[in-house]
Amino acid sequence: MLKLAFDREPFWLDLAAGVRVRFKPITVAAILVARQAAAEVLKADDVEATTMAGLAFTRSLVRAGILGWEGVGNAEGQPVEASPENVDAFLDLWPIFDAIDRLYVAPALIGPDEKNGSSLSPNGTSAGATATAPRARKAAATART
Repeated sequence: MLKLAFDREPFWLDLAAGVRVRFKPITVAAILVARQAAAEVLKADDVEATTMAGLAFTRSLVRAGILGWEGVGNAEGQPVEASPENVDAFLDLWPIFDAIDRLYVAPALIGPDEKNGSSLSPNGTSAGATATAPRARKAAATART
């Protein structure tokens, strides 16, 4: 069942040791703006366009959604505000970009029903799964005999 009740209040995400960011929830309008940012990059039609479009999409959502942070500073260790330039520098750090993509962007794009559909099996094993790689199939067959 699709539930229309969802939290519209800002929230904090812990992204790295000592680093947390306050975000507002991603809205439909923010997604549409991010799509437009990605579409502009795709017009380049070069080898890296798809990758750069994904980066533009995420950057757009983060720029629109970030309200503040704790534990982020300049080269001298002084706290800095979440200005557009600092947000871009923040997103240039792979562990931060990856955490934001997983914890902030992806959940907004994957509906609540889809998130529950791919959960782990109840006992935590993959006993019922079928191996798809040839070596894995052979190992699984050997293990059964």
